[in-house]
Amino acid sequence: MAWKLAKSRAAVKVAGVSKYDRQTALEHLRRYAADDVKVTLIRESKNAYDSNAIAVLVSVNDSKQYKTGYIPATVAALLSKVIDSITEIKASVQAITGGFYADMMSGLMLNLSI
Repeated sequence: MAWKLAKSRAAVKVAGVSKYDRQTALEHLRRYAADDVKVTLIRESKNAYDSNAIAVLVSVNDSKQYKTGYIPATVAALLSKVIDSITEIKASVQAITGGFYADMMSGLMLNLSI
């Protein structure tokens, strides 16, 4: 994954989108073009569950930020070292997936690049 990022871009599916009110936030994001959504990755080195945790926050047109989930643990284990020692990782919305029926969960795919 780190090598893919160094060469160009990589895609990742955000984990934890079913927790708290994150599904509501994803449904809200569907109303906007991907270019209007700002994605910010925040390192949570003091996260009780994963010291490599990288939270995914989104906002629309610089409004309030909402946590939509986390970079998956296996990917975060690689990327946390990059963020901590080298540079920030840029993220953008690739797609909001699923959610086509009332009982179907939505997901969030991101494009990542250095």
